[in-house]
Amino acid sequence: MRDNAYNAQAVPDSLETLRELFKPHLKLPRARMTCLLMLVLAVIAERTVSLVWLAKHPDTEAGTASVYRRFQRFFALCRLPSEAVGRLVLALVPRPDKGWILAMDRTNWQFGRTHVNILVVSVLLGRVGLPVAWLVLPKSTKRGNSNKAHRIAVMESVLSILPAGDIRALTMDREFVGKGWLAWLRLMDVRYVVRLKKNARVGGLRVSFLCERNRWKKRLGEGLVEVFGERVRFAAKRIKAGREPFLAVISHGFGGREALAIYRRRWGIETLFGHLKKKGYQFEDTHMTKAGRIEKLMGVLTLAFVLCYRWGSKIEERQGREIKNHGYRAKSLFRLGFESLHTMIHKPLRWARRLREFLEIIVRQPLAGNFVV
Repeated sequence: MRDNAYNAQAVPDSLETLRELFKPHLKLPRARMTCLLMLVLAVIAERTVSLVWLAKHPDTEAGTASVYRRFQRFFALCRLPSEAVGRLVLALVPRPDKGWILAMDRTNWQFGRTHVNILVVSVLLGRVGLPVAWLVLPKSTKRGNSNKAHRIAVMESVLSILPAGDIRALTMDREFVGKGWLAWLRLMDVRYVVRLKKNARVGGLRVSFLCERNRWKKRLGEGLVEVFGERVRFAAKRIKAGREPFLAVISHGFGGREALAIYRRRWGIETLFGHLKKKGYQFEDTHMTKAGRIEKLMGVLTLAFVLCYRWGSKIEERQGREIKNHGYRAKSLFRLGFESLHTMIHKPLRWARRLREFLEIIVRQPLAGNFVV
């Protein structure tokens, strides 16, 4: 074991305090809850999802091999539904005044010959998304793309913890279109903004034609048009970077400028995927390929992510925001919290007071109204 390995006993009440936070939302037996907490802290400490490395960190009477088998049993046997984890996420972050903006997207990678595709819905806070529901797509899907049934399944999970009235908008990229899917969102009273491909038809006209010289303003204006069998609003603008020189969206419930402004927030889910992968927890390092186990691992990473985000918010609240010349933060709220917790968990004796402070703030103090990441 490493000299600076995580010592769970350095702060005796650490697991108990986090258990107090998780218990109302995650109905797990005590042993399973302890294992989950060990996994969450080990992921932050080691910056990887490899069970071989995670098993080296908890300082218990059991050996590394025994801890490794315990972690394996957790992913094989424990039930950790995304709805429960999503409910905990929503309890730990502030609700925007106008309601939640959601983003739906898919992240994927390949392990050997196996393609892993995860459909995720996140709530957007400033420049980042926090996962609240996810589904590992079956291997039979075409090129890993989701279909209407998959999207409905993951959105039903969202609506079980978040009423449609609390959702300001659901933002989606070009993959998430279709007559049946958009009709279902309308029936559920979920407003949305979705990007269109250049060959899509809007009122009988191709998107690429409408976007040239802003023809859509003259031909369509701000009125309702028919797209995929739905009466929606269309808006477009020119962009400098990307595969196409324009951005075209349709929306249910928003005017053109507002729809474009809301869609811009969608990039937060891409930022999330970056933090879960190369910039943070190295999600792609896992050798898991079974859907149920990957979904549980996603739950573990989500819990680790929201703890880092919330702690980073508190750090910035105290130290102030450092802005670089380009106008953005020097470090995101997630990065601030992640680096701080990583250091504290690796050297718990040196940072025992700060670690206790983290536990006290995370569990008992409400998060300040900081919506920008």
